[in-house]
Amino acid sequence: MAVTAIAHKPNLTKEQAIEIFRKRFEGKYRIEDIKGIRILRDFMVVKNPFVGVAIKLEQGANETKFIYGGLCPRLWARLLLNGLIAFLFWNSLTKEVKAFIETAPEFR
Repeated sequence: MAVTAIAHKPNLTKEQAIEIFRKRFEGKYRIEDIKGIRILRDFMVVKNPFVGVAIKLEQGANETKFIYGGLCPRLWARLLLNGLIAFLFWNSLTKEVKAFIETAPEFR
């Protein structure tokens, strides 16, 4: 799990963040809502069934940050990989998401 703080934007909503990610990654990756209870993450950047990054927008009193980490977006892929080598696949996409969060003008 990684955390990247951005400029404090108390009015930034999860829906707006999803649209910003969609605009950036459109045509390259899919942006999907997390189904069910959204306690841990709000949405995912999905490269394929084996590689994704789950993201949560967290608003504090004086800070705005994204919490994110790699995952296998599909249950069958998690079971197939058994979590052992999946981490190796997530690194490049996680780094790409981090770089986007750090450089996107919408988050400055």
